[in-house]
Amino acid sequence: MCDFYEKFYANEGPGAMVYLPRVEDPTNSMFYLTVAALMEAQSDFRSREMEGPADVMQKAIARAESINPKTAGLFIIQDDKEMSLVCYKRDQPLAFSDPE
Repeated sequence: MCDFYEKFYANEGPGAMVYLPRVEDPTNSMFYLTVAALMEAQSDFRSREMEGPADVMQKAIARAESINPKTAGLFIIQDDKEMSLVCYKRDQPLAFSDPE
């Protein structure tokens, strides 16, 4: 997963991979959002008073702007009930962190 993240980061700039595990069409289950797209999503969530997802986007923006894609990958996992931000570190494959 971090290899995919690193390639998208190199081609499109800082951002986050988004994974939707329960999407109807599996070809739409994963995509990349640049920082600009994350900012747009954050604004959209705030305008709809969806503070939880807006906060996840804010954390994703901050982390995406500072992450080293050679050592970690940034992922947003969204299902029907919640959205989570995960920073996956290559040197600690069993350790995940929820960026503060």
